[in-house]
Amino acid sequence: MVNKLEIDGLTHTFDGQNRVHVLDDLSLHVAEGEFVTLLGPSGSGKSTIFNLIGGLFRPDAGDILIEGERVNGQRGHISYLPQQDSLLPWRTIEDNVVLVQEITGKVDKTAAREWLERAGLGGYASSYPDVLSGGMRQRVAFIRSLLSPQPLMLLDEPFGALDELTRLDMQDWLLRIWEMDRRSVLFITHSIEEALYMSDRILILSDKPARIAREIEVPFARPRHHDITLEDTFNQLKREIYQMLKVGNEND
Repeated sequence: MVNKLEIDGLTHTFDGQNRVHVLDDLSLHVAEGEFVTLLGPSGSGKSTIFNLIGGLFRPDAGDILIEGERVNGQRGHISYLPQQDSLLPWRTIEDNVVLVQEITGKVDKTAAREWLERAGLGGYASSYPDVLSGGMRQRVAFIRSLLSPQPLMLLDEPFGALDELTRLDMQDWLLRIWEMDRRSVLFITHSIEEALYMSDRILILSDKPARIAREIEVPFARPRHHDITLEDTFNQLKREIYQMLKVGNEND
């Protein structure tokens, strides 16, 4: 089976007043229906990886393949959910959800309403974003990403701006909704606990120039509940990952 995402030997340097070698021979993959998380120090190149996958600029070397097709420098092959929900305040919730579909020319408002109902937002389809809480807005943004036709979703710290209780609730909600669709996901977070709770695999980045320093298979069955965060295995893995990140920083 062809991986949804395959990155091989990705290298990138930003040229300017201060030349920064960000990525060095980085390789990774995301399989069909897999939830993979990138975890690493601030400034290690996680967002650069997303920008390269999304085609915002081309790598200096290496290949990016989505469903076996080389997409270096090409846009339109991924669905993207940023930290901020980016909802348009002048459009209703339903119209925000179908925005990407409008761009692709294949609007399905029936599917939009069905997903809003599943997300507990059916009563807000005709409302505007300013009446929603932060967590509700992120739900709308995630449904919009799910309804995009692309086979790969990039989630860039989508819960980073939420308070802790809302963040925990959104983790559970996203996993429940994701289980219905099982889109391939590459996820960025700074939280070790979030990475362990959400992921099938965790890829730990070194500091710049970044490459994959470690890969961790997460051993917990799905569906998941926050009770697993109290298990000895969970907390042992959390300590091990913390030490990996700490040692990596001390060695730089």
